Amino acid sequence: MQTPSPRAALARAYASRGFAPLWQKPARRQQLLVELEALVNDGLDPAAYGTERLRHPLPDTASPLQRAQDDLSVSEACTRALSHLQQGRLSPERAGSYWQSSALAPLTQPPPAQALAAMGDGDLGQMFDRFRPPTPLYRALRKAMTEALHSGDANDGPAIPAGPTLRPGMSGPRVDALRARLIASGYLPNVASAGQDMDDVVSEAVGRFQREEGLESDGIVGPLTLTSLNRSPAERKALLRINLERARWIAPHQVGDYVFVDVAAYRLTFYRNSSPAWSTRTQVGQPARETPLLFSSITHFTVNPTWTVPPTILKKDIIPKASADPEYLASRNIHVINADGDEVDPATIDWTRTGGLTLRQDAGDDAALGKVAIRFSNPHAVYLHDTPHQRQFKRTQRAFSSGCVRVENAVDLVRLLVDASGGDSHLARFEAALASGRTGNLSLARPIPLVIAYLTAAPDDNGRITFRPDIYGRDPELIHALGADAR
Repeated sequence: MQTPSPRAALARAYASRGFAPLWQKPARRQQLLVELEALVNDGLDPAAYGTERLRHPLPDTASPLQRAQDDLSVSEACTRALSHLQQGRLSPERAGSYWQSSALAPLTQPPPAQALAAMGDGDLGQMFDRFRPPTPLYRALRKAMTEALHSGDANDGPAIPAGPTLRPGMSGPRVDALRARLIASGYLPNVASAGQDMDDVVSEAVGRFQREEGLESDGIVGPLTLTSLNRSPAERKALLRINLERARWIAPHQVGDYVFVDVAAYRLTFYRNSSPAWSTRTQVGQPARETPLLFSSITHFTVNPTWTVPPTILKKDIIPKASADPEYLASRNIHVINADGDEVDPATIDWTRTGGLTLRQDAGDDAALGKVAIRFSNPHAVYLHDTPHQRQFKRTQRAFSSGCVRVENAVDLVRLLVDASGGDSHLARFEAALASGRTGNLSLARPIPLVIAYLTAAPDDNGRITFRPDIYGRDPELIHALGADAR
């Protein structure tokens, strides 16, 4: 069924209340103005929702037609504000490059026009709060934005000038600026300003800052750390604004049991009844081979999976190595299969002409997909999977893969998913299949929703907002799309 236009929906809403006006009383207009002005804390621009109209009511001589038109215009602006609060100003499919599975159940959200009409003279504050995402992520980001706006452009100390990497033992004006910056941001006590060198105290403060910002905690100030340290209050507000928008996009999917992958944080969390139940580290796609963002559902998994080499990896990674080393494929248990399904001797292959060939790796302890591959509908041929590359989970920056998400302790995640969807009997089947060493697929008793998102500002375990590196360079485009900063 086609969704009615906003104006048609409002017409029905007014008809349901006998066409009684909503916004002709000065006190009611003032209440709405207060709520619209508060949208600045949501990273939205109040002026986009008719605040000037509310500040200048119609004269007493206005005709009934003028008042009706005014009332409708105010309602349209209000419903637009509620809609943006509920689902974002921009489309996640276009502005955020999200893909959504058609198999997902339609989202059920209260239509703003109907809610407005049903309000009558009710509490506008409650109505606006009803449309704000209730997720902890959104609440934390909004709180941080409110605090950032109220603090103004507080002085964080002088920017640290560009230059060579700052290391322990160095001194000079750039170290003085580093100390001032760390003091202003609360990572160093004021007494630390007495020193001149980048001593152990300063290096440890840098390390704490790096840990909270998702950077390599090495205590030295390289280019990434320098950029993060020099981030201005205006830049932080811009990042809070775009991540509030991202939080609105994903909030409708953060309900019940679901798996949440935060690409920029290199983190996967399994939620039970909307509360975090289990979390682990991930490795995600390189900047040249991004992990796609999506809303889907995990439906099944492959135990002891073989690995069919994707075309991109075949071209960029495998062919150069296989053509240089005749034993490369055999050493990794990779077989070459022709279009007829027959295995081909790699030594006989012209690696400049690989059309019709498939490269497949056997299952095993050293297989690229490890013990399990977790499957879900998507057009990118990606999945979550185990990996033999366990040491790389110890790195802070973990954009290593070719688009799929490598999951630390992936077998434990599968156990949790099986338990959540099917119980003990299904779990026993999984354990038996895993122990057999044979490759096979097992379906979940019920699909578990999956969100793969991208957040460059989000709360840590203590609720403090941290700013993550924009590994895919997505922030500037979204900042531009949303326009100028909120106040």
